[in-house]
Amino acid sequence: MGFVGLGHITYHAHLPPFKKMADAGEVVFQAFCDKDADTASERAKEFGANAVYTDHHEMFEKEELDGVYLCIPPTLHTDVELVAAEKGIAVFVEKPQTLDITQAVAFNKAISSAGILSQVGFMSRYYPSSEFVKEKVEAGTARHALVQLLYSGKHIRYWTSRVELCGGSFVENTVHMVDLLRYFLGDIESVSAFYFERQPGEGPEPINLPHVYDVNYRFKSGVVASATTSRVLTNVNCSRRDVSVILDDALLEWSAQSVVENDEQVFSAPEENNAFARQAQAFVAAIRTGDGSLLRSPYHDALNSLAAVLGANASAANGGALVNLSEFTGA
Repeated sequence: MGFVGLGHITYHAHLPPFKKMADAGEVVFQAFCDKDADTASERAKEFGANAVYTDHHEMFEKEELDGVYLCIPPTLHTDVELVAAEKGIAVFVEKPQTLDITQAVAFNKAISSAGILSQVGFMSRYYPSSEFVKEKVEAGTARHALVQLLYSGKHIRYWTSRVELCGGSFVENTVHMVDLLRYFLGDIESVSAFYFERQPGEGPEPINLPHVYDVNYRFKSGVVASATTSRVLTNVNCSRRDVSVILDDALLEWSAQSVVENDEQVFSAPEENNAFARQAQAFVAAIRTGDGSLLRSPYHDALNSLAAVLGANASAANGGALVNLSEFTGA
């Protein structure tokens, strides 16, 4: 395994489950690459990586890898997917894959043409609670879905606080829940959105993200959904994350830990409930067996989730105009 980008998400979410597999002799930490040489060296020393690089071109040239995790901010995706595809290396790409839908389409074409395995980091599909809801939805008739994410307006990391670097909270964060709805309900056809923009000087620096994102979706199945995200609770310590799917005879409320149906808890997560670990295990198993069906969000599938959030940005920038996602991605 190789890793490109060794920052917060890699260190805290992805490397720990891989460490367990490495300790069991299932994988080898072959190469770590980060533009910060000290970070790459420190992570390599802690996890026992065999080689350290600051340039992914050099890493790909010198190393023979079976798979690579690409955990870099969306604006830093230049050619790393293209090089990996050319080398025939399975790729895991953290979301959001890029802020440029045309670039994403080009990456998808290269990955598909190369025939390599791919996975985008929508780990919520790997929660057992998600599997439970998906089965419930498929057995019933879905009509409606709701997402409500109410977050703090405080600064966390620089790149996730700047709209030009992360695309905004809806793109950087809510995309997880948009993709989860797609796991339940299928592809999204169109989007319309209104944002409450932040004015200069409003809220703590360096945040320049919109205060509120109010987004409406129509799925290809005809199901409609509303997703609201806000980043305005700067001076309080409360937050909320609600995901609901409404069927003809059931109100399903999803969380990573449980599922509530019609106000009654019908599912509780098992003790081992690390979706990042399940995702990593699936990626390794897919590489070992060549079975792409183990991967729940391959790049070509995840393209609709990316288009759904970038399309929301495009709609909001155009006064809420309806954006057809097939046209948005150039079909």
